[in-house]
Amino acid sequence: MNINTNVYKQYVKSGSTRKAPELFYSGVEKAEARKTDSFSLSSNASMFRECGRVIKSAVAEATSPAPDERINAIRQKIQDGSYNVSAGQVADAILGRNF
Repeated sequence: MNINTNVYKQYVKSGSTRKAPELFYSGVEKAEARKTDSFSLSSNASMFRECGRVIKSAVAEATSPAPDERINAIRQKIQDGSYNVSAGQVADAILGRNF
């Protein structure tokens, strides 16, 4: 609390019994006494928040490494010569189409 000592000394010396002047309090303390905090989200903000969660989980799933079993199975098929990918599957993967 910031007290202006000059005003305080004048108030005490005058012997006044009335309420202390507001000059004794800083502007911040006055504002804090009147202010109450509140928080709410609009329906759009709630929807964007949920979309953000879904996007984060999708990115985490898409960027997670493939399981070792799958990698080893593909590696074995390549070594055996039985790994075959059609040109259509490659084109679909490039264009982002999942069929």
